[in-house]
Amino acid sequence: MEEQISQDSCDVEMNNSKGVLLKIANLYAEQLMSDVCLVVGANRYPAHRVILCASSDVFQVMLMNPEWNECRESVIELKEDPMCSMVFPQFLKYLYVGQIKVSIQTVMPMLELADKYNIKDLVELCVDYMLKHVAKAATQGYLVPWFQYTIAFGSNHVELTQALQNFLKWNLDIVSESNDFNELCGMILVRLLQQNDLVIHSEFTLFEYLEKWLLYKKEQLDKEQDMTDEEKMYELVSTIEAVFVHVRFAMMSPAELAQILVRPIVQYHKEFFVERVAIGMSYHSGQDDRIRAIRAQENGALQFTPRLYTSWGCSMVICGFEQIENYDNFVYFFDSQKDLSECHEEQGVGWVIEFFPRGVRYPRAKLIGVYNTLINSEIPESIIRTVRLKVLCQERHEEERRFMIGVLISGVQNKITHVRTCRVRTAYFSNEFRVLHIDNLIPYDELQLSAVNLSTHLIGEKRDTIRLHVVIAPLGEYACSEAPPFEFRNL
Repeated sequence: MEEQISQDSCDVEMNNSKGVLLKIANLYAEQLMSDVCLVVGANRYPAHRVILCASSDVFQVMLMNPEWNECRESVIELKEDPMCSMVFPQFLKYLYVGQIKVSIQTVMPMLELADKYNIKDLVELCVDYMLKHVAKAATQGYLVPWFQYTIAFGSNHVELTQALQNFLKWNLDIVSESNDFNELCGMILVRLLQQNDLVIHSEFTLFEYLEKWLLYKKEQLDKEQDMTDEEKMYELVSTIEAVFVHVRFAMMSPAELAQILVRPIVQYHKEFFVERVAIGMSYHSGQDDRIRAIRAQENGALQFTPRLYTSWGCSMVICGFEQIENYDNFVYFFDSQKDLSECHEEQGVGWVIEFFPRGVRYPRAKLIGVYNTLINSEIPESIIRTVRLKVLCQERHEEERRFMIGVLISGVQNKITHVRTCRVRTAYFSNEFRVLHIDNLIPYDELQLSAVNLSTHLIGEKRDTIRLHVVIAPLGEYACSEAPPFEFRNL
């Protein structure tokens, strides 16, 4: 028991809140004086109306509103799915003691119960846990069900939905290795395939992931006893057309397009895949009329728009971060493609990439005879507190050329290294404009924190390494820089 003595020594404030909470907890543990019984599945849970009503306005309406039949009942049956039924004892105990233990396996059904009965504090606890375990959920096969649940629940979990969505887009290689990838809803998959900032090794790699997903769907269809063979084939063909129409075959090389025609799934809809491969070949052979006709279709421009293909970029790894001095820079050189179509036999474009992880310093300088005058101009020292990436195009373009610049920054969560931050810019380069600055890649102060609060963007065994991957892709005349929003209002 705690005591607080005021200036008047006769007034003493005593705090026995822990003891009171213990008494309430004993009501649950000993099942004393319960006045209602909750039936969930085959189990019965004695409870107290006052605790349920104080914790949940849903229970309050159910148990106190005379218009509800439950108001007059002493035994109330609650309809919960099997996973929620399994965690219901812990859920009910939380209403009494305010403490709960969750895991990757149990947090989502617990969140479902908290949402259903509007237990706002428990919702916050569950969401906070899920935000801190997104990477682990992805490797253990829970990211997809988490994502599909938060989407279905609407706008109530925006931050969590965004975190799950970003991990799915930027780490599809990790997600595709788990079994839950096969359970991804077709509508969500279609939206995913429409995104330009999808990080993947190549478009052909993406096709392989989708092939795995489709073959799983076919296995499930084959097990359906209430469908005829014709109905199963119709469903399979419809799925192929709805999903694979968003694969960007023009972004594959002619050699990869030739491989498509011998893939296992082609046999289920050969005409469709031959047509899609033909689109890719038309692009590489420069058939402009055919390309313009496809581009005029809905989302047609996306067919000729690259994604963030890691095979097109360069990796930058900076070790021993704590030894880096302020304003140090790290320089890398690499070549990107000048044109995506192989009908243009042009050399690549050279780039100089400079990374400033600890701010940028412009030393004091003097400009002599500025603007055709004899007056010299003093420029004071300038320091910019930012984490900057400087992109310099080595080639001088007579006409403006458009490029997509993607910066993938690795991070760690739950000891799992993954792409944690992704920055994408559309930039135009010409004779006059050859430099692009991308600032605040990582919050500047985050990298100044002590070892006690290490940045989530520091990776490696010693957590002293920064890893970036820069992707530069040309955006030709048929490409677009915008994609449909990753939204699911109709789910």
